[in-house]
Amino acid sequence: MVNRITPLLLFIGFVWAQTDFDKLVLKDGTTYFGEYSKIEGKIVFFKPQEAFGFQPIPVKLIRRLELKEGQIIIDGGKVKNSLTLDEYQKLSTKEKAIYDANLYNVKKWALYGPTSIIVFMGSIFLHKVLIGGEFWESPIFLGGSPAASLTIPYFVLNSKEKFNFPKSILTDSEKEIYEQA
Repeated sequence: MVNRITPLLLFIGFVWAQTDFDKLVLKDGTTYFGEYSKIEGKIVFFKPQEAFGFQPIPVKLIRRLELKEGQIIIDGGKVKNSLTLDEYQKLSTKEKAIYDANLYNVKKWALYGPTSIIVFMGSIFLHKVLIGGEFWESPIFLGGSPAASLTIPYFVLNSKEKFNFPKSILTDSEKEIYEQA
C-alpha cells in the first residue's frame, strides 16, 4: 500500500514546491535563483542566492528571466517590450488590462485539466484501496471528489498570483472593463 501512495505524495510535493526567488536561465541551460534588479542597455543585473552583490549578465547569454510573481522579463533571449510610466498612463483601460495580462506567464494553466484529472483519479484509487467498494456508492465522495479535483489544482496554480488594479483605474466601470479584458 505504501508503494502505491508514495508516487501520489511525491507528485503533491512537487506541485506544492515553490520558490520566492526570481529565476534566471542561461542559454547553456544553467539555472539561477535569486533577485532581479534592472536592465541597463543590454546588461541584466541579477543577484544569485548565495552572492553578495548584483552581477552584470549580458542579455545575449540569457534564455529566460522570470520574476517570482510570474512576470517574464526575457524570453527566448529577447527582452519583452516594456512601457515607460508616461506611455502606460496614456493607454486606455482595456489596453492596460491586455498589456498587464501579457506580462504574466499563463502557460501554467495548461496543467489545470491534467492535474484535475490526476487528482480525481487518485481520489478514486485511494477510495477503492482504503475503503473498498465503488466510489459512486458514497454520496459524500461522489460530490466531494469532483469538487476537490477542481479546487485543489486551482489554488495550487493560483497561489502566486496577486490581482491588483493599477492605481490609475479608479471607477467601478473602469475596473469592470479591466477585468473583462
